[in-house]
Amino acid sequence: MYETYDLGIILKDLREKKGWSQKELGEKVNRDKGIISRYENNLQTPSFEIMRDFANIFRVSMDYLAGFQSSENISTFSLTADQTEILNDLAELFREQNSTIKNKLSSEQYEMLGRITACFLNK
Repeated sequence: MYETYDLGIILKDLREKKGWSQKELGEKVNRDKGIISRYENNLQTPSFEIMRDFANIFRVSMDYLAGFQSSENISTFSLTADQTEILNDLAELFREQNSTIKNKLSSEQYEMLGRITACFLNK
């Protein structure tokens, strides 16, 4: 991740990955672009509520924003319990797939595809 913890660098990096200007990010958290600039330059620290908004907007964990983890995680905020379970199961299947490369899908992978499809068709 980063040599030393720097919230400003993390925010700027996440914002630029989305292709947003400081003004656009500010609009998403009801803040002026000058405040976003102050956050990115470590001249002002966002409140807990704004940090939570950033985590939700960027789909990262609060731990990631706080520098406690070295990689972004997929946020399950506002997902149903079934959707969260599907994501966790899918991640496990990817781990298994990476450890033993196969040319065809396993029965578990076919089942997972069925669950994902059913989830999207129920919307």
